[in-house]
Amino acid sequence: MGRFVFILSLLVLVAASVGNATLPAELYWQKVLPNTLMPKIIMAQLHPDAKGGNVTIINPYRPLYYSVSTELQFPSDPALFFLEKDLHPGAGMNPGLSFTRTLSGAAFIPRAQADAIPFSSDKFPEILHRLNVLPNSELAKEVKKTLGDCEEAAIEGEHKFCATSLESMLDFVTSKLETRDIQVLATTVRGNKETAPKQRYTAAPSGVRKAPGAKLVACHPEAYPHSVYYCHLTRATKAYVVTLVGEEGTLVEAVAICHHDTSSWRSVFFKVLRVKRGTPICHFLPQDHLVWSPVH
Repeated sequence: MGRFVFILSLLVLVAASVGNATLPAELYWQKVLPNTLMPKIIMAQLHPDAKGGNVTIINPYRPLYYSVSTELQFPSDPALFFLEKDLHPGAGMNPGLSFTRTLSGAAFIPRAQADAIPFSSDKFPEILHRLNVLPNSELAKEVKKTLGDCEEAAIEGEHKFCATSLESMLDFVTSKLETRDIQVLATTVRGNKETAPKQRYTAAPSGVRKAPGAKLVACHPEAYPHSVYYCHLTRATKAYVVTLVGEEGTLVEAVAICHHDTSSWRSVFFKVLRVKRGTPICHFLPQDHLVWSPVH
């Protein structure tokens, strides 16, 4: 990945050389969403450190809940999933719940550069060459998975898109929400801590707040040499921000998504949660996932 790391590092050095220079993606954000504060998790991917491009998978998370040709196992962190009836002030969450990032080391690249690189499975060898990824490496396997995720057919009522740049993500979000009066939510750990360790968490009094708006777009980071987000607008979905207090004192503002139409989900979810198919299912989001919704 030497050439790609060099490109990202060069961008960082250029930005640093002019002080607090505003990058093109930041200017586009200010133009499209002038009243929306950019989350720290996005800012971190616009201004990576000198190690940018060395992507590490911290906690695998795949946003594919519905039936696919192969029955996959339950997500690696089942403690994230729960039932909506259990979401209320004072509720104790699943033991072993923790909040981390999915990936580390990823960085957004300019849209012009991203658009110039193919993004389809039939161009897989060319993609690896362009991004300087070794064909038999673990990263190459993740690139292939990401392309597969992005090419998987959308379920009925879902609109999906894989954003290879921040600018393209903003375009998808604003077009699907049909407004620029938008808020973006991300799970955060108080005190700017990188992780919220595994422990018993309880919803604080008055700590469950529903996000406004009748629809929302969720964006999930995918493993790739640069930042790629799997974004989708789904029907019958609600978002909450839940203040959680850990038994060790950790405070988390956790974003939760509740899906009310789960009729096409994979059967493993209902088996593990011991509920009937179609039962509403909720899950918390790791720190680098995003939920966009209209302000009103």
